[in-house]
Parts: sequence; C-alpha cells; structure tokens
Amino acid sequence: MTYRVILLAATADALSNLSGSLPSGTGLSMQISSQIGAAPELCTSIGREPFDLAVADLRDLSDADLALIEAALAASPATTLVLVCNDSSADFLLRAMRAGIREIVLPASPADTLRNALARQIQRRGNSAVQQPPRKAKALAFVSAKGGGGATFLATNLGFALAARSRRVALFDLNLQFGDAALFVSDQQPARTVADVAREIQRLDQDFLEANMMTPAPGYQLLPAPDTPERAIDVKTETVERLFTIARSRYDHILVDVGRVLDKVTVRALDEVDAVHIVIQSTLPYLHNAKRMIGVLSGLGYERQKIRLMINRYSKSDEITLAEIEKTLGMSVDHQVPNSYAAVAHSINHGRALIDQAPRDPVARALTEIADSMAPEPARRSSSSWLKSVFSGS
Repeated sequence: MTYRVILLAATADALSNLSGSLPSGTGLSMQISSQIGAAPELCTSIGREPFDLAVADLRDLSDADLALIEAALAASPATTLVLVCNDSSADFLLRAMRAGIREIVLPASPADTLRNALARQIQRRGNSAVQQPPRKAKALAFVSAKGGGGATFLATNLGFALAARSRRVALFDLNLQFGDAALFVSDQQPARTVADVAREIQRLDQDFLEANMMTPAPGYQLLPAPDTPERAIDVKTETVERLFTIARSRYDHILVDVGRVLDKVTVRALDEVDAVHIVIQSTLPYLHNAKRMIGVLSGLGYERQKIRLMINRYSKSDEITLAEIEKTLGMSVDHQVPNSYAAVAHSINHGRALIDQAPRDPVARALTEIADSMAPEPARRSSSSWLKSVFSGS
C-alpha cells in the first residue's frame, strides 16, 4: 500500500526539516510531495489530491487560515494534518482541534518530537508495519459534557462493579488539573500520583505502576491525578502511551476519567481508548455542550461508534425526554443512570462503593447492569439441566 504524504512550509529549509522528521522503518511505501506555501496552498493541495498525511510548518495562523483548513479537512476526512505552529495556548489548541488538526508541535520542541508525532499518526491509521502491543484490556473514557455531570462518580463506581465480577480493573485519573477520583474510592490521601510516575518514567514497568496505585478493592487499582494543578505539567503524552502499553496486558478493563479541557495529553488518552462515554443530564446546557463535544471528537477523527452517550440522574418525568435528547444529539443514549442523590452523596462522602453500601439502590442496580453488559458472567446451568444431562447420558 502506498502512503501519500504532503509536506508544506514557507521556506526550503523548513521544508527540509519536515522531510527529515518523517519516521523510518514503518514498512510503508511513501509517496511524498513537497510544496512551499502557506495555509491557502495547503488547502488547495488537500482538496486536489487524497493525501493520507499532511505535515505543515505554518508558524502563525489567523482565524481565516483556520477556517480554510477546517473546510479542507471536512471535505477530505481521510487526511490527517500535523501542524508545526508557534501558538500553544489552550484557546488555540481547542480551535485547532475543532478545525480537525490532529497534532500541534512547537518549533522549539526537541528534535524527535515531530518524528514521534508523525509515527503516532501513521500507526493510528493502521498503516504501520510496527506491531502494536496486545490489546487485552477494554479501555473506556468518561467525560462530563458540563461540570458536575457525575462522570467521576460513574467511572469510579463502575470500577467497583467490574472488580466485583473478578475482573482486574485499572482507573487512570487524567483530569490533570482538578482530578479527584481518589476521594470517590477512599478516605485516605493518596501517597503517589500520575505526576510522580511521570517523573520516573524510565522506571515505569508493571511492578512500579502497581506500587504507585491505590487499591480501593481486590482487583481494582487507581492512579490518582496530581495533587496540585501545577504538577500536571509533568505528565506528557509519553506517560500516557507507557501507561496504556503496560495496562493493556495487565488488566481486563481500563477506565479513564478525563477533564473537559482537550489538551495533548487528553487527546492522546482518547486515542488509546475503545470508547468515549460523554456523561450528560437532561437539561439544555448539557445538551448544548454535548453537541459541541461530539463535534470536536468527530473533528479529531473519531468514528461515531467510538462516541457513546450516558445520561445521569435521569427520570422519565424529566421535561426533556429521552427521544428529544437522542434527536437533538443525533445518536442513541447507551446507558441511563437514575437519580438517587442521598445514596450517591453518602457514597462519595465516605469514599465507598455504592454497590456495597446500598446494593438495592436504583443507581447501584444501574451500575450493576452496565457492568453486566461490559463483563457478562458465564451462563450457569440450572440443577434441572444438570440432571437431564446426567440421565440422558450426555
């Protein structure tokens, strides 16, 4: 298979740097086109030919440039764009992601940063000959469409429900600035966090990972978010890649609690998971934000079947019906979790599993059903079936 690549920059020297950053040893036959130009020339080329990968050095982009790029990528969804650009502000990164730009690399980054980014995108498209690690574990991300949606509660308590089925479960709290998943599973202060692991990434193996995780229940381990927002800077995309590589072969389920800020680390985690569960409630602000979030995730290249909806605190008497929610968002709701404020608040305040504290509570039953759908128990033969098999000689 021929992998078609276009390189674009404003100068010949910059173009040469892009060419030198293309990864080797991919096993691909690459057809590479090079062009000197800016955003309009890039968009014209993408619209004219079906490139698999576009790599552009465009140091300063205007809003008009982003609009051109967004239109070009929307018309050519098979093209992955990696951009070298000066702006790394949160606002620009979000606008770039909405435009469909897959990764942004700063010009002053280490020499191998762009090469690693390009290698990731080639592998993500499934065209690399490099063998990927075994994908034993099912990985799921949870993100609230709006603050206070309940994603952390659902993720942490689903971990308890899955572990109760003798499954090995890892939960990574990658809400790096304000993650508090540890509070939902224990009343003890975590000794280590993902930031500590990131700073010693050269030591990161199965034993080191587990030694840094909390164990809220047998078979259930949690890696907490940094204890202060400023320590989030220690966590890089390389940290996420290494965590998943190890956890894939160690656990049956990987749950990821992510924040609503889509930065490089968050997007790298979303690349790794099998499904992204957007947690909503049946109010207009949640639907508004969920629609925007679905658009951003789609713009990042995630197929619709990877994006799931989970409605929390749902009641059939809600003013906005389930049918209206699905029509507004253009997709089905996969899971419904009812409202049970007192029981849920008590569970959170004591850092204990709701399925243990109140197993008959409607929310506990809903979580049990979700866990059943993700990790069904083997069918058990009834005593009458066993007797029939004995006396029939089977």
